Amino acid sequence: MKLYQAFFLCFLFTLSACGFNEREQQLKQKENDLNQKEQKLVLWEQQLTLKEQALADLEHRLDSTKKEIDSVVVPRPAISGKWQVKMQCIETSCDGSAIGDVLTENWEFQTGENSIVVHAYTGTKLTRIYNGSYTTDGIVLQSQNNQHQTTMNVTLNLLKDGKMEGLREINMPQCKTSYSISAKRL
Repeated sequence: MKLYQAFFLCFLFTLSACGFNEREQQLKQKENDLNQKEQKLVLWEQQLTLKEQALADLEHRLDSTKKEIDSVVVPRPAISGKWQVKMQCIETSCDGSAIGDVLTENWEFQTGENSIVVHAYTGTKLTRIYNGSYTTDGIVLQSQNNQHQTTMNVTLNLLKDGKMEGLREINMPQCKTSYSISAKRL
């Protein structure tokens, strides 16, 4: 019986060894396939990285170009400081205003990178605050008084020798008044 068991064990080892070689070859084939896929993924990742880098470079160049164009197209005139502003009424449909009326105020300009704040004084009394920005033609300012439902829009063009000219429009619910503006630096 021992001989029979030994023969049976040898037969099983032989049988399992045949299957073992086939399994080993299948595993090697799968390993080779996985290595090829991994190499393809590494190559694809490198190509993707190069494309991302090219897009980032292009975006940087476009942003740089835009900044250069913005700085050329919209000059930032030196307007900070105090200005004497004379306004003459040129059009009105409001009671209490007449064509030819002249108002004089002192305006103090404070400028930021893209913004302007103007404090308007009559004598020493602060009468209103304008907020605005630079445009390609000059400066645009706006002031609102919600209590009286009044909006004031000012457009100014910078001239040589520390002077500005422009227009101020006062819009109220029932009427409108326009003033021509001439300003000179104090």
